[in-house]
Amino acid sequence: MKKILRPIIIVPALVGIISSFLIFLAIWEHRKENLHLKDSYTSNSSLPKGRMINLQTNQDDYEELKKGKVLLVFLTRGCDACKKEIPNIAQALPSLAPKMAVYGVYIEERSEVERFIQENQITFPILLDSGGRVFAGLGITLIPAKVLLEDGTITKIWFGSSPNKSALIKDVGEVERQ
Repeated sequence: MKKILRPIIIVPALVGIISSFLIFLAIWEHRKENLHLKDSYTSNSSLPKGRMINLQTNQDDYEELKKGKVLLVFLTRGCDACKKEIPNIAQALPSLAPKMAVYGVYIEERSEVERFIQENQITFPILLDSGGRVFAGLGITLIPAKVLLEDGTITKIWFGSSPNKSALIKDVGEVERQ
């Protein structure tokens, strides 16, 4: 009798746990896809110290990030929202470049990032946050994350992918006016 009762109790419990987990994942994915400018915060702190290797020049561009306006977009290879953001950055770059430097930033292994750049034909400048120190120092918990700097001071951080290049340009413009 006990052997029959165990599966009767265990199976519904497992189904409930798995269902709850799947619902959580669906909500999480929806939230990640729909994060936008409202999910942001301002800061007047300095950019955390770290090495930011420019994959085109192989130079540490950390000090360059402290000059003028800079937009850093933190991305990862396995993030669907990040993959959606890549063409937005590339298309928005001609409009943003006269006002500020724009960089994609990855914290993953260099060889993997370089392969990803080639496979996805990424043409905008990419920095490698060596050791992830800047990423960790910023306290970023969601990606893509956008960080606007002015002379090395963080003026705004916001999360999520933009629906298109116009929205990205608008978001940056709204951030600049705040």
